[in-house]
Amino acid sequence: MNSAVKKLADEKLKEAYGLCYLPLIKYCNVRMGDARASADDCVQEAFLVYYNRLLSGEQIENPRAYLYRTADNFVKRAVESYSKTVKHTVPLEQASELQSDVLSFIAENTDYDSLAEKLLDSLSDREKQFYRLKYTEKLSLSEIAKLLDISPSAAAKRSSRLRLQIKEKITDFIESQSEGDV
Repeated sequence: MNSAVKKLADEKLKEAYGLCYLPLIKYCNVRMGDARASADDCVQEAFLVYYNRLLSGEQIENPRAYLYRTADNFVKRAVESYSKTVKHTVPLEQASELQSDVLSFIAENTDYDSLAEKLLDSLSDREKQFYRLKYTEKLSLSEIAKLLDISPSAAAKRSSRLRLQIKEKITDFIESQSEGDV
């Protein structure tokens, strides 16, 4: 790396940091609402992206606008991530009131090898082959697609359908186990 480029990048970063850090923090705090705990991270990430661009020799005409736009992108991601987390979080005082929707059955009495064998026997040859490649040989979807001469999206759809089918079969087994049918 050219030392002149690094020196110039360092100077521009210090200047932009002095001018934009506090206003960016305020902006991110307002934009993020309840997710504001990540505001500082968003600002730091924006400055990191800006600095890396300077180090690569790129000329940024309006650093303030660039930093705001970059920070805003990180804010959007952080808010989205926070929203997903909040949807799955329950306050501790309410946690005892909720009950799992998983059916109860006696796990000690279940022969899992027999269950797996029955499950695999119920699959078609094509599904068995896909299952073996995905879960036994642990190949990626792109590797499976190449082996089966299908598109990666087709492999993803097959994987999704197979998972759903297996989940349904296991749910059926658990229901029958809890009813005492098996």
